[in-house]
Amino acid sequence: MEIFDLMICELRQHIEYWKRQGRRISEKQCNTSVKKLKETLPTSNKPEIILKEDTFVELGNPKTASVAFVLWTENPSLVRDGKITIVGPDIPEAKGNLPFAQVLIAQTRGLEPKDYRLLIRNQYDLNLEGYMLRAVPQRQRVWSRVSREAVEKGFALETLGKALMVSLKEKPPKAEAVEAIFVTSSEEDVRELGKITEEAWKIAAPIKSTPSYDCTTCENKEICDEIWKMLQLRLGKSPKEKRPQILCQEPQEKD
Repeated sequence: MEIFDLMICELRQHIEYWKRQGRRISEKQCNTSVKKLKETLPTSNKPEIILKEDTFVELGNPKTASVAFVLWTENPSLVRDGKITIVGPDIPEAKGNLPFAQVLIAQTRGLEPKDYRLLIRNQYDLNLEGYMLRAVPQRQRVWSRVSREAVEKGFALETLGKALMVSLKEKPPKAEAVEAIFVTSSEEDVRELGKITEEAWKIAAPIKSTPSYDCTTCENKEICDEIWKMLQLRLGKSPKEKRPQILCQEPQEKD
């Protein structure tokens, strides 16, 4: 889906813009091997139950902003495999509730509609000690808890990022490359990011029941065309421009 490629590029432009605005941004490069990643993870053999009194932080509580989504591409150059980007404070530095955006960029080839549904589901299929999914609403949100004990043992967003990479790479349809982006800086930043993923949701919902990715025959072509035009305008490009094979360009200044 080339339109997802454009969203990935817009996402990167947002991060570059936040850098220029002085947001606190940290980047970590993890091992890309599933075997090596699993060696560093505190796994659990049963579902975690974390009571409120044992909670160090909640991510994406309904009282604050929350976004969770997977953007898929067939273009390997658009995914920085093993890279984790954190915009805002990490888990050990914050208590209580954090606004939370979790966006994964996955690269794989020959994905069928049913496979994409599995790819999205895999971001919630984690077995991490000290981490509990409190709720997963239907529309691109996640609400989770991290225990005090887990944080004392070193649990951070890097831990979560590694677990997500393992899940998407190890479980069918087995992504070839995965990159994770987390945003905890503010509700405003999370909601701004949510505008991109909301557009992706409009595409993903019908894709999951569409028998083909052929844009010329897809019944949702008009939806994608409108989103394409809107994204082109936001990137300062002509809405009539044809979809190129490689869409990323240097980040442009925002007002």
